Amino acid sequence: MTAAHRGTLLLLAVAPPTLGLVPANAAAQEQPPYIEFDMTGFTGRNLFLLTDDRKMNSGGEVSAQAGATLGVDAGTTLDLEGRIAYRRYSRRYGDFVTGYGKLALDHRGSERLSARTEASFERLLPLEGTNGTIDAAIDPVSLQDRYELKQSLRWRPDQYLTISGEGAWSRLSPRGSQLLRRTDAANFDLGAERRLSPFSWIGLGGSATFSKASDGSRSDAALFVLKAGTRVAPHLSVQAEAGASRTSRSGPGAPTDRTPLQLATSVSLCYDPRRLRVCLAGQIRSAVTGFGGIQREKVLTATFDFQTSERGTLSALGEYRSVPSPTFGSDAKIVSLSTTYEHRLDDRFRLHVGADYDRRTGLSSQTQSSWTIRVGVTFRIPSR
Repeated sequence: MTAAHRGTLLLLAVAPPTLGLVPANAAAQEQPPYIEFDMTGFTGRNLFLLTDDRKMNSGGEVSAQAGATLGVDAGTTLDLEGRIAYRRYSRRYGDFVTGYGKLALDHRGSERLSARTEASFERLLPLEGTNGTIDAAIDPVSLQDRYELKQSLRWRPDQYLTISGEGAWSRLSPRGSQLLRRTDAANFDLGAERRLSPFSWIGLGGSATFSKASDGSRSDAALFVLKAGTRVAPHLSVQAEAGASRTSRSGPGAPTDRTPLQLATSVSLCYDPRRLRVCLAGQIRSAVTGFGGIQREKVLTATFDFQTSERGTLSALGEYRSVPSPTFGSDAKIVSLSTTYEHRLDDRFRLHVGADYDRRTGLSSQTQSSWTIRVGVTFRIPSR
């Protein structure tokens, strides 16, 4: 996945949710099928953030992406989307095939009840994951397969209250890694939100996560939070969550180790006038990883998206992610900075240019950095 796609998806991820502000519409409008082809060339230094790579490296990637939203009946839609990419480097690393496939079934039984069923598969390099974890700091070269099944329900007993629940199963499966382990996880969420005004809401939520690695180790986490969101100005939205979490770990033949209650919090701020969108977000949370199971991560993100003209868009992304001691002996960290300019040449062709900077600190105190410059073109059928 290119940094442009990663930035777009992360922009959506950090924006405050609107469950309590706008009624959910489970049956989206039907979207006709489309397919996109992309060709991108890049060059940079130490692209995989290794300790013994100081030479320049170049390469290219070709990809195809397709999707459609199909109406099943008056209250049900089926979303289909997939992407496959082939990438080759001029030296050392050879080639990689990555991609993803996703299926989602939305059903709206009435104005009060809706459901969504999802199934997805993704093969990626950890450095480029849309749902990133600290795995990229531990082993940035090995491919990782990710599987997920998810079922969510949303009930609106009246126009002010929304009750939601979700159950999910996921698997992280590293390919050829000596450090990361296959990890399965089950997650259950339950929450309620009450709308106080057209632009403000409060709520509470809880979740439980159970994970097991291929080496027999287990880790579980429980979370409870209070949350609120509001639009404090015509173009300024704020969301905050605060609560407590607890994690327990056990290994084969070892006793269970439980942490004391720890602070769990997140804050996001989005400014979105007509042609500009800027979002800042920070959170301390538990995340399922392929190294040590559930880890307590600190994540800071900043996104910028500006429509420079009728045909041009400038976007930027910054992310900091860390897992503190004592699990790793030293803090594992990832810093990513990316910027992309996309220009629509006509209704079918788009040109994109960009630059990326990445830095990681792995199991030792050594820090490695890389930079990349890229340029590419995208062709879409049918035209927008």
